[in-house]
Amino acid sequence: MTAGGAPLAPTYEPDEYPTGRAAAGIAGQLSLLMVVPLAILPALVSQLAGETDAVAARAVVASMVVCVATTLLLTVRLGRLRSDSLYVATVDLVSLPFCILALASGGPATMAALVVVSGFFQIVIGLRLSYLRRVVTPQVRGTVLVLAFAALVPVLADAGSSLEARLDWFVPISVLLTVAVIAAIALWAPRSWRIWAPAAGVGTGLVGAIAVGAYDFDLVADAAWVGLAEIGSSPGWNIDYETFVSMLPSFLIVSFAILVRSQGVASNTRLVSWRTPRALDFREVQRANWRTGVGTIASGVVGSLPVTIAGVGPAFINQTRCASRRVGIVAGCFFLIAAFVPKLWAVAVAIPRPILAAYVIVALVPLVVRIVISSVQRLRSARDAVVVAVPLAVGLSVELGVLSLPQGVVWAAVSQNGLTAGSLVLVVTVVANSLIGCRASLIVELSAQSTAELKHFVGAHAVRHGCDADSVARLEAVAEEALAVISEQSPSGPDRRRWVQATLGISGARAVLEFVSAPSGAQNLEERIALLAEPEAETMETEIGRDAAVRLLRHYANEVSHRQYLEAEILTAVVIVHSSRRRPSTAQRQGRTS
Repeated sequence: MTAGGAPLAPTYEPDEYPTGRAAAGIAGQLSLLMVVPLAILPALVSQLAGETDAVAARAVVASMVVCVATTLLLTVRLGRLRSDSLYVATVDLVSLPFCILALASGGPATMAALVVVSGFFQIVIGLRLSYLRRVVTPQVRGTVLVLAFAALVPVLADAGSSLEARLDWFVPISVLLTVAVIAAIALWAPRSWRIWAPAAGVGTGLVGAIAVGAYDFDLVADAAWVGLAEIGSSPGWNIDYETFVSMLPSFLIVSFAILVRSQGVASNTRLVSWRTPRALDFREVQRANWRTGVGTIASGVVGSLPVTIAGVGPAFINQTRCASRRVGIVAGCFFLIAAFVPKLWAVAVAIPRPILAAYVIVALVPLVVRIVISSVQRLRSARDAVVVAVPLAVGLSVELGVLSLPQGVVWAAVSQNGLTAGSLVLVVTVVANSLIGCRASLIVELSAQSTAELKHFVGAHAVRHGCDADSVARLEAVAEEALAVISEQSPSGPDRRRWVQATLGISGARAVLEFVSAPSGAQNLEERIALLAEPEAETMETEIGRDAAVRLLRHYANEVSHRQYLEAEILTAVVIVHSSRRRPSTAQRQGRTS
C-alpha cells in the first residue's frame, strides 16, 4: 500500500499474464504462505478430536487436494459461473470447533455428512444472495463472525492438555514465543513482511518445541519422501444420526458465516485487482460461493473441513501487485505436488498443539478487531445497536456457561453453543427490526408510461408518513430518474414486457427507495457515477446527454447504490426527508402563551 494506506495499482490485472518465471516465483510465495493453514488446521482438528495420526494425515492430504481443485475451479472461466479475479481456496477457520465436536461425538462419517450438507446449503444460498440483501447487513455479518470466533476460545484453551507432565511448562513458553513473533512482525516490521507474520511465528514456536524435545521427530522420520503413504481408511457411512441432527444447525450457520466472509474477501480482492476502481460485483461473490460450495462438498466426501476463500489473498495481491489468475493455476500445481510428499504431512501433524492454537488465536484477533470496528461505525440508530448487542449477549452467555437453557433434542440443536443460540436470537431481532418502519411496494412495467403511476405511489406513501412538500417532490424526482436509468440499462425486445418492483421504506428522517429488476448485464451505476465525477466528464457533450438521468439521480439522492446479482439487479437511493409536523418555534409558542 501507499503511505496513505490506499491500495497500489497492480502490475498485472486478472486477465493479464506475467512471464513464466515471474508467475512461478509469485506462485511459490503464495504456496509457502498458504501451506501453513492448509496443513495446520486439519491436523489440529484431528488431534483435538482424539483421532489417530493416520486420520490427521488423511485430513491434511485431503485438504490439500480439495483446495487445489477448488483453487483451479475458482481460477478458470466456466460460462455463466466464470470467475473474474484471483482467489485461493483454503480450509475454513470458523468451522474448527464444530468439526472437532462432530468428529469427537459422531466420528469421521458424521462430520463428513455435515460438511457435505453445509456445502449444498452454501450453493443454494449463494446463488440466491439477493433474497438476503436485508439480512446480510454489516451488523449481521459482524455479529455472526464474532459469535463464531468466540466458539473457538474454549477449544483452543485445551490445546496443550495432552502434553506430558514434564513438558507442562512448554505450553506458555511456546505460546508466548509464537504470539510475540507474530505480533512484533505485524506491528513493527516493514509492510512487505507483515503478510509472513503467521508463518514466522509458527516457525519460531517450532524451533522452541525442538529445543525442549516436544517435537515428534519419529513421526517425520518414518514418513516417505514421495508417494501416498498409509493414511487410514475413508470416512465411511457409519453416521451417528443423533449427533448429525443436533449439529446440523451449527454447520448451516457456519455455511452462512463462510458466505459472509466470502463477500468481504471478494470485495477487497476486487479493490486491489484492477488499476481503475470498480464497484463490488455481487455476481462475482455468487460465483465464488458456488465454487467454494462445490469444494466443501468434495471436502466432506473425502473427510476434511469446509472450504472458503483465503482472506490473505487481497493482502498478497497488494504486496506482489500481481492479480493474474495464472498465478492461481501455478500455485495449485505446487499444492498438488506437495500432496504427494508424505514428509510434509508428517511435519504438520507433528507440530505440538500449543503452537497451532497460538497461531489460530493470533490470526483471529486482528480480524475480530476489524469486524467490531466496522460494525460499530455502521450503526445508524439505537435499534441497530440492539440488533447487535442482544444476540452477542445471549451467544456469549451460552458460550461461557452463564446462561443455561432447558434440555431436550430441539433445545440441544439450537442452544448447545453460543453460535447457534446467538444466531437464533439474531434472526428474531433482524426480522423484528425489518418490520418496524413504514414500507410499501409496487410492481410496474419498466417503461416511460409507468412514470406517473410510480410518482403517485411514492408521493402518496410519503404524504401518509408525514413528509413535507419538498421531501415529497424530491422522492418523486428520484423515482422518475431511477426508472429512466433502469429502463436505459435493461435489455430491450420487441415483444418483451419488463417489470420492476419499487419499494419505499421511511424510518425517521431516512427514506430508502429500492428498485428490483431483472439482470441487465450493463455497467454498474456506481461506476458510472464515479466517472461523472471526473473533471473531463463535464466537457463531453455526448456523455452529458447520455447520462442526464444518472446526473439528475445523483443530484436528488443523498446516496445511490447498485447491486448486480445473477438473478436480479437492485438500485437503491437514499433520501433525507423532513416531516411536515414540525414543532413550533420558540417565538410561536411564546405568542400563543401570551
